Amino acid sequence: MTTFGDLPEDQASGRIAEIYGEIRTYGAVPYVSSLQRQLATVPGCLEWLWEAVRPAFIDGSVPEAAWGAVRGLDLPTLTPVPRPALRAMGVEGDGEAALQGVYETFLRASPVNMVTASLMGHLLAADVAGEGAAAASAPSWQPPAPPPPLPGFPSDAELGEEGMALLNLFTVDMSGSTFVPGLYRLLAHWPGYLAHVAVDILPLLQRPEILATCHDIVQKIDAVVPPLSRGLTAPPKPFDAATTDALRGSLGVYRGTTSPQMIVFSTLLRDALPGR
Repeated sequence: MTTFGDLPEDQASGRIAEIYGEIRTYGAVPYVSSLQRQLATVPGCLEWLWEAVRPAFIDGSVPEAAWGAVRGLDLPTLTPVPRPALRAMGVEGDGEAALQGVYETFLRASPVNMVTASLMGHLLAADVAGEGAAAASAPSWQPPAPPPPLPGFPSDAELGEEGMALLNLFTVDMSGSTFVPGLYRLLAHWPGYLAHVAVDILPLLQRPEILATCHDIVQKIDAVVPPLSRGLTAPPKPFDAATTDALRGSLGVYRGTTSPQMIVFSTLLRDALPGR
């Protein structure tokens, strides 16, 4: 089973660093998600993908379609967290603002990642290979301001044994390998709050109404992808058939499981914060 690594933003250079910058700009987010960071570890892969999809980012087509597809979801509500309870969990005023920014970031990034994964799946099909994308014109869309910068992921040493055990409750299987979605890794800065999130969120993962909403999100994204993929071409793939198959598996998890969950749970957790 092929597994992929992760190229952190502070280790990117050259064309990868340029692409990371454009992903942040045209996704209107302060970070590059694990989807693109993993693709960056496959030689030539992120460059190949970005050449094809960049025109639909810089004119706003992909971000606007992705965000519009998931507006107005019919979701349950979590019990609101009173501010004194939040403070008792170790979340002070600046931490509360940081949590708002974390949730807004994932609500920006996750729908765009779903569309990106679908477009890449289209590109991985043999019949769309061509000479490459047409030269992109100058950007014609002004993205919204991004949320504030995210805190870095806490290290294993910072988390300690108990913190790692808590974080591992959120482990996801990714086509034979496992990882913890970035949302929960960021929330680990506030262990008391993450423990509360575990109690609220983990029982919902298999609830029929949550699964139905995640399925609905996938369908809504599916509905906006065909116009975006029309005419999409890329140069020949710079990786072999085995890597192509592994990429399809990983994209399926992002598109069908992880990203819809991030949309649902970021919304629920954001709306449970004080002042909402």
